[in-house]
Amino acid sequence: MNMSTETLRALYGTWRIARGDAKGLTFFNYSISGFWRSFFAAVIVFPAFAFLRWHDLLDAPENFPVGRYMTVEIVAFVIKWLAFPVLIHQVLPLLGRAERYIGFITVYNWSSVLQMAVYLFALALGTLFPMLGPGGFVMIAVIAMLVYGVYIARLTLSVPIPTASAIVLADFLLSMVITSIGIRLAMGQLF
Repeated sequence: MNMSTETLRALYGTWRIARGDAKGLTFFNYSISGFWRSFFAAVIVFPAFAFLRWHDLLDAPENFPVGRYMTVEIVAFVIKWLAFPVLIHQVLPLLGRAERYIGFITVYNWSSVLQMAVYLFALALGTLFPMLGPGGFVMIAVIAMLVYGVYIARLTLSVPIPTASAIVLADFLLSMVITSIGIRLAMGQLF
């Protein structure tokens, strides 16, 4: 299967899963090569990520270190994509689910494309309809994507909802820590 076909199938699978259809899991390539190709989702998500970081700079002060900020953000983006798979690789054997690692990460990686699309849509809605406040739609989208992540973890790892929730919460917190460190580095305030 070529990369474009695999990408389209995986994205369709993420859509089916988001609609509550567990048969969406049949659209993914669970081989070792499929696992590594699932990181191509980062390439798909990156332009939206870069746009959002650039958009953050619109309100930055004149002397803001734009180059350093963008460099640190790009490095943090890469670290986020690698840190969670490394962490979960250590956790799944403790849960007796080591054999499900490749399937979980494959689906979880591809799901990030849909998650970014939902996030961008929420930002657009927040701009068009500001009645929920500046982050109202985004907060709703973040909660929905956390629930979606829990559903993916439950399906792919065959674990109870509290365990799936803890896994997704670990990813969320890890991402927040990396983001926080990145911002402090960009501002030269880490130490």
